[in-house]
Amino acid sequence: MWLLLPFLLLLDHNLAWSLSRSASVQPVSSNSTLTGEELLRIGEIHDHQLHFRETLTYYELALSTFREKKQTRGIAIALVKIARVYERQGKIHDAYTAVQEAVSLLAKSSDKLSYAQALSVMGRISARLGDQEEARTSLSQAIALFNRLKDRRGWNEASIQLGLLQVREDFPEQGLSLLQQAKEDARAREDHSQHLAALMALGTAHWLLDQPQDARRFYETALQLAEAERNMPLEATLRLRLAYFEGEDGQLSEGAESAKHALFLSQTLHDAEIEAAATSLLADLYRKMGRMTEAEESEQRALSMYRHRQIYIHGIQ
Repeated sequence: MWLLLPFLLLLDHNLAWSLSRSASVQPVSSNSTLTGEELLRIGEIHDHQLHFRETLTYYELALSTFREKKQTRGIAIALVKIARVYERQGKIHDAYTAVQEAVSLLAKSSDKLSYAQALSVMGRISARLGDQEEARTSLSQAIALFNRLKDRRGWNEASIQLGLLQVREDFPEQGLSLLQQAKEDARAREDHSQHLAALMALGTAHWLLDQPQDARRFYETALQLAEAERNMPLEATLRLRLAYFEGEDGQLSEGAESAKHALFLSQTLHDAEIEAAATSLLADLYRKMGRMTEAEESEQRALSMYRHRQIYIHGIQ
């Protein structure tokens, strides 16, 4: 169960983004003289700096500005960005509503690149909602469009998503082949972030196929690349997954050390999801080692974090 972390949230630059305790800023008001494009750019800057609240504030201000001026393309692009933020928050239905409107608007637009990007997001979100047919259709359309536009990064990202979907749908040969193509494509272009994403996807695919040794091999290779690239969010996820394998192989002390490393990284990144999963796994490993006091303390911390996340995500008062 420890590997059932939302891998697809890590497939592009924004997938390394997590909630952060950023310093507050004073956002501009909705009647600002800034254009929708300028508001989007400000939101993107906050996005890159991991400022959660400000990111969503400026994207919503941009959306409002585009709606006021009836700028269809701007509305759609803002909706896709907002959908990605909702997705990271775990508000998957809200994300779907936003990206569905964006896809509908862009289908009538001449901006085929933005349309392909929206379809790719739609595919990922649909998969998370369990609508495999819509996910497959959206991703296949996105791949075809990216191919036509000669956009290799877009093609690569959508191919990774579709490859994993095919593995989960009992088409392992097709899925693994597509993931391998994505890995080779990224390596040939020296795109380290997409090479890393493909390695992680191959690890996940082999784990889904009950091939733990192959999965571990890909995760270990990915971890080396993540460390070299100083990609802390992906390093945290990979260390957590490897901690699971080490525990399963009876390497309890090594697993505990990997889980603690993942816990430290998640706390540094303010990533509540990884932090809770690492704490829960650590409790399990401590229990197997006979360290019952530490196991119970970790279990209580994990329960507290899961309850807090449930309240945060669902808005329970």
